Amino acid sequence: MKKKLSSAEIKKIEVEILSDIVSFCQRNQLRVYLSGGTLLGAIRHHGFIPWDDDIDVCMPRMDYEKFIRSFQSEKEYFQVQSLLTPNFSAPFAKVIDLRTSIKSEFSNRDIDQHLWVDVFPVDGLPESLEEVKKIYAKCNYYRKIYLLTDATLGKGKTKIRKYLKYILKPLANLYGKKRCCDKIEAIAESYPYEDYEYVGAITWGLYGAGERMLKSEFEKTVMVEFEGRQFPTFSCWDSYLKGLYKDYMQLPPVEKRRTHDMEVYLKE
Repeated sequence: MKKKLSSAEIKKIEVEILSDIVSFCQRNQLRVYLSGGTLLGAIRHHGFIPWDDDIDVCMPRMDYEKFIRSFQSEKEYFQVQSLLTPNFSAPFAKVIDLRTSIKSEFSNRDIDQHLWVDVFPVDGLPESLEEVKKIYAKCNYYRKIYLLTDATLGKGKTKIRKYLKYILKPLANLYGKKRCCDKIEAIAESYPYEDYEYVGAITWGLYGAGERMLKSEFEKTVMVEFEGRQFPTFSCWDSYLKGLYKDYMQLPPVEKRRTHDMEVYLKE
């Protein structure tokens, strides 16, 4: 028997996963920070962005690797997935709730079968912004190929996207998802966190050079409110959010308020 979850119920489960991740990291002296749209939501709304439905955290590469090898939850249905686990291909990790299942109109990715919280590694970045832009451009090239492998044929938010998928998806599948992940990981890991003054989430850095932060500021933890609870983030959250969203306190136009277009079900 499965129950379809409301938006509020989806968010409640995601906050439970987030709390579990943070508790584990605190017990094991691992650094973890709210990031991306989740951090924006914490600062601007003190919780989820109203039209958003996922949670992002990030960790320095060395903490991230320890986390994906050692994470254990007191709840047996919370499980970490990464390139180290079977049937998972992405250059980042997820903590999922095995009780849930997802139906999405535009994607049938293997890694999106259960409700999740994304966990991103943070790597080093050079001082030269031009070099930083090249790093993100390379990763973005492989990321686009990766995403095309899971595109649903016959579906698309515009007619152009809908029909282009028939041409591009077979080419992407020929190249292969694993090869994309390996390329992205290799690029990120060639800039060791310990060796650089600047850092950023490279493997899934959707905002390019705007992701870059001073490591000395990134490593200073501050607490922010998210859905009535306090969670850690980095001290340079203001400059980070400006790098990602510019005037981040300004709400985007309605047509840019995107969700995952997914239905979530819970085993009862």
